[in-house]
Amino acid sequence: MPDNMKAETHDRHSLILLISLLFFLVLSAFVRDDWTSEVVVALAMFAILVLAILKVSNKRRLPWTALLLAASSLLVTLSSIFHPVYALRLANWLLLSLFFGYVSVALFSYLERARAINRAKLDACLGLYLILGMFYYAIFNLMQEVRPGSFMEVGPTPVPASRHSLLYFSLASLTTVGYGDVTAVSRPARMIATLEAVTGVFYVAVTVARLVSGYQQKDRERA
Repeated sequence: MPDNMKAETHDRHSLILLISLLFFLVLSAFVRDDWTSEVVVALAMFAILVLAILKVSNKRRLPWTALLLAASSLLVTLSSIFHPVYALRLANWLLLSLFFGYVSVALFSYLERARAINRAKLDACLGLYLILGMFYYAIFNLMQEVRPGSFMEVGPTPVPASRHSLLYFSLASLTTVGYGDVTAVSRPARMIATLEAVTGVFYVAVTVARLVSGYQQKDRERA
């Protein structure tokens, strides 16, 4: 495939990935707590992540390992929706944590390989930032299953944070906003929430530094 066509394909895939992630996050805020809505959201989430895997893979063997992990995770997720027993819920969030972590590492590796600064790389940077938030979201839910009450929603009567609240809390922690309406209570939960905030700060700093360095290198090559 010619270089210009390959660049256009990467640009299109990166933009689709970013838009899909934003759509999923907005969609998750409006779904109802019934099995139909949960199935739709689960399918949308896995479609987005499979798209991310197919985008960053450059070896024939890589997608099959990731797609096998995705298929296993999707099967357990759907099973936990229809049969929400403790073992399935625990396995669901554990597999989702591994899957989100795999996608994050794969996207980061893609950004390391893609040295040229282009629209595809910028869109992939934004997409990876959102996927990091989803990775910690899965970790938070896993901790909530292992130790209920690790995260609480503040109010006149504090209640354990729901999974929807934990997605909101994860994105707020990643951006270091911290509204305070959802709090980490247990020591492990506080440490993981702090690590997410550190991840968000470091990611922005490293990404900006790499982009500036890339633009400077491009200017030197043109000179």
